[in-house]
Amino acid sequence: DPARAVSGLGTQWETLRLAVKPYPSCRYSHAAIDAILALKREHGIEADEVEEVEIGLPQTGWNIIGGPDDKTRVESVVDGQFSMPFCAAVALREGSFVWDDYARHLGDARTRELTKRVRSVVDPRAEAEFPANMSGSARIRTGRGLFESFVTVPRGEPGNFLEDREFREKFDGLCAPYLDAEQVNQLADTLLSLEKCNSISAVMALSEGERVH
Repeated sequence: DPARAVSGLGTQWETLRLAVKPYPSCRYSHAAIDAILALKREHGIEADEVEEVEIGLPQTGWNIIGGPDDKTRVESVVDGQFSMPFCAAVALREGSFVWDDYARHLGDARTRELTKRVRSVVDPRAEAEFPANMSGSARIRTGRGLFESFVTVPRGEPGNFLEDREFREKFDGLCAPYLDAEQVNQLADTLLSLEKCNSISAVMALSEGERVH
């Protein structure tokens, strides 16, 4: 439909309706990770003091990342991406979750032990929000007490978008293994002013690189 293709051209930006994943894992895990990180910051929770973690997910999310398989058995990156216990354990230990965490935590004994203290359940609140929102919750039990948070709209959605700084940090982190710092900066600047670019060849040239470390 040509009319639909050009409708709103120059005034309506479909990219503003897209979500960006702040964490390198299944989107269903993100609201719970948001909740864990918020609780960790607010209450100073250390991974070693965690006795139990209960993650609440919508039913579809639970089916994919929470169970019924043993999601504590994580042997590969893909296993980790679709394991709520692994994602929760990394978030608790690091206070963040980035791509390089897979290399640090796959096979790590302390992380593996922490995953065994994480269980996932279907949260009726998250189920009620689905599919409009991929909500989630976290309940963290420590010797100091029980801490809980429910996140309706995970970070990265248009209604809860990343700050420019966070967006750039993710971009830099993903480019760093392949491009040097100067090239990363040039590529970012070019992409952020793409409307001024007369040839996509310049963008592609800046995207070429080799693994630098």
